[in-house]
Amino acid sequence: MTAVSEEAVLEMVDGSAEKLERLAAYGLLVRTPGMVGLDSQLQDFFSEYMEVDETVHVLYIQENLNEIKKLQSYWLKDRQERYLLKIKKHLRGIMRITALNVKTLRGNMEETYTTESNFEMKREKLKEVRTKRDELDGVIRAVEKMLADDLFFRAASDEELLQVVHRLRVMLRESRDNLIEVQHKVIAYLNYIEKRAAVVDKVLRLKMLKDKHYLQEQTNFHWLAQRNEDLPLMKIEPLRSRLSIADLQEDELMHELVLRVRAKLKHWNQVAQNRAGEMPESAFAGEELAEHRINLFALKNSFLKRSGDLFSFVMEYDFKEPMGDVQRIGVFCQLASRFVDELSFSDKMRSVAGLDVAMVYGKGYRE
Repeated sequence: MTAVSEEAVLEMVDGSAEKLERLAAYGLLVRTPGMVGLDSQLQDFFSEYMEVDETVHVLYIQENLNEIKKLQSYWLKDRQERYLLKIKKHLRGIMRITALNVKTLRGNMEETYTTESNFEMKREKLKEVRTKRDELDGVIRAVEKMLADDLFFRAASDEELLQVVHRLRVMLRESRDNLIEVQHKVIAYLNYIEKRAAVVDKVLRLKMLKDKHYLQEQTNFHWLAQRNEDLPLMKIEPLRSRLSIADLQEDELMHELVLRVRAKLKHWNQVAQNRAGEMPESAFAGEELAEHRINLFALKNSFLKRSGDLFSFVMEYDFKEPMGDVQRIGVFCQLASRFVDELSFSDKMRSVAGLDVAMVYGKGYRE
């Protein structure tokens, strides 16, 4: 329990010692000579609900699970609503505590690996994370086994209970996926630590031999190091070629190579400059041709606001551009086929210039 000085607490309650005594009498505060602290149950409450606790509490899930099994037995014997209410409360508690435990476990794993500098402590803490992970996975499997009891949940037939169970099953499945990822990471971290620890151990032993002058006198380390040409720690140097100008001028082979490179560079410059010339003024002198298009949607809306049949409307419509009968018949066919849902097709036919034309009206039109 973290305690603070009584003087600091008195400043928060306006210097009233009576308030401190009253809180201590209610069991909310624990007072020691000169120090004041929160009750342990209150600390657990704030740690749990404010998600600041760094401990994985597997026992909390097991306690809720045991309570649910006991309440299920009570409900099967005496089907009272209060038992179902408590069961739903404990199911929600398992959902909340499990999600918090998985989050805490992942945080502990990442913090241990990134901040702990001592290899032995890091290895020990990661093994503890793995143990907690196994315990959490076991209790999650126990909860899933309890949820598989279809006999109770079918008999309960409570819609809210079934929704809570469904959400809990989804959350448990996601939690198990997270635990699998935690397991893989812990194993990878432990393997890496083992390799690093072995390397560090060898380096320390080598330094001990060097400090005692055993390295040069009793081993062949220096001889082996001189023969090693791998040089894994050396930085790779880029190739730098500095040619002599005199050699370029006097050596015939090098002079020929310079001329070849110059010819290629000249060719590349010509390719880069091979651009299209300016467009002549005559290209802009011609008149633009605009394709005549008809707004079928506007034409359809105009027709629906009027009475009469569609064919007569199209044949008599005043288009912006002159249109012949063949073009107007084409517009009529486009309207009739495109807006079938907004038009009404009559069984009557109309003969126009030797053509049988269907009588098409707007929806709701009466002849």
